[in-house]
Amino acid sequence: MSRRLPLRRPALGPVRRLTRRLRLRTRVTMWATVIVVIAMVAAGLGLLLGLRHSMWRDRDSTASQRLSDVTSLVRHDRLGSLIPSNGGDADVVEVLDAHGKVRASSDVDTRPGSLSGFPTPLPARVLAGHPATLRGLGIGDGGDFRVLARPIRIDGRPATIVVGVSLSQAEHTLSSLTTGLVVAVPALTALVAWTIWLTAGRTLRPVETLRRQAADITATDLHRRLDLPACQDEIHALGVTLNDMLARLDDASVAQRRFVVDAAHELRSPLTALRAQLEVMSSYPDPTRDPRTAAALLEDTVRLHDLVKDLLALARSEDPARPRSPATRVIDLDEVVLAEVRRQRSLTRADIDARRVSGGRVRGDAEALRRVVRNLLDNARRHADQRVRVALGERDGTVELTVSDDGAGIPAADRLRVFERFTRLDEARSREAGGSGLGLAIVSTVVTAHGGTAYADQDPAPDDGGLGGARLVVRLPAAPSPGRAHPGAA
Repeated sequence: MSRRLPLRRPALGPVRRLTRRLRLRTRVTMWATVIVVIAMVAAGLGLLLGLRHSMWRDRDSTASQRLSDVTSLVRHDRLGSLIPSNGGDADVVEVLDAHGKVRASSDVDTRPGSLSGFPTPLPARVLAGHPATLRGLGIGDGGDFRVLARPIRIDGRPATIVVGVSLSQAEHTLSSLTTGLVVAVPALTALVAWTIWLTAGRTLRPVETLRRQAADITATDLHRRLDLPACQDEIHALGVTLNDMLARLDDASVAQRRFVVDAAHELRSPLTALRAQLEVMSSYPDPTRDPRTAAALLEDTVRLHDLVKDLLALARSEDPARPRSPATRVIDLDEVVLAEVRRQRSLTRADIDARRVSGGRVRGDAEALRRVVRNLLDNARRHADQRVRVALGERDGTVELTVSDDGAGIPAADRLRVFERFTRLDEARSREAGGSGLGLAIVSTVVTAHGGTAYADQDPAPDDGGLGGARLVVRLPAAPSPGRAHPGAA
């Protein structure tokens, strides 16, 4: 027989192992702070890049405007050695001849005929009319400039108009902003982390309260309930769910204790009778009395055997380890009913009428459904005066099994209670008839597992076509049934 190897979980990285050991409040604060830091850094970079792009575009616009002004001066033959200023001192304009010498300039320190402060030759991108950033130029106050050039002809000779707009003010602004962000981001990060830590603590405080209260509840005080928070939020819903679970556990615990007590009581009676009769036989042997005592012992033993068998069947039907859904085998329930009717007729003198049994196919566990039919017929046979009637039919996708008797019937107040364990409406009569009080509990459990319902009702009076006693009804979902002949009544 092959041995199944245990499944191995994938190895976790050191970061994930570390974070799993941290408290939820710490993890929430850490991950939220990381996300906020990433968002702030991304926003800061976006701000710097956007501001830089805006400033560069503004300086390119200034350079283009200066080019147009100087070009207009050349075309109107009004260009002198000193190019008039535009009211600002942040730009430098030079008109260069073909040899790179200054022919006219806006800088009073640059005389005509001297070499230009712009690099020679100019970058091809600049000569093509596209602005570019040139760093460390010796024009004006020096530094970095956005440079734009335009070829032109003066007196038939080639020349070039070059405009440089200083970037010192823009770079100072960007530097100041960068410094501010470097200082502000850590401060904001600390503030955000502290705020998230407080908020997470306040948010998780009701959860901690629920946890402490749940930890204090033991198996002996399942009747206690958790205090619900005032807010109608997810934590309130969690508390309601936990209280519902505690209620179900409390009901299950009460039912289990009641079951143990009832089972002990039921088992004690036949065991006490067996012990008493065995002690009498042992202390006072009597050949004329022993056969009668042996018959009584056999009767009590059979009763004890039936009780243990019913307890075992009920325990198996409620075992959570067993599959909750029955087998998907299609069963002809009418055949099961007719077979059990024949069996019951051999055990009783009561008249069992099965003429109203027609076809009915269901999906489920054949043995479990056979026990359902047997328990219903046993119950009717024990409580009937003379007659029992069985009916089976299919209608609207439901198979309905009805077992009626002409006994005293079931009071309306007890029709739900008869499906509970160890329920006897007539204690003395049920014990004398051999009932354990578990038959209908088994019926209810099995039928529910098959997706059906079971209930008790009053059969119509004989004048209305009924028997006047108890009527037990079981309804099960019908299985698809192929066309077939009627099986006939027994």
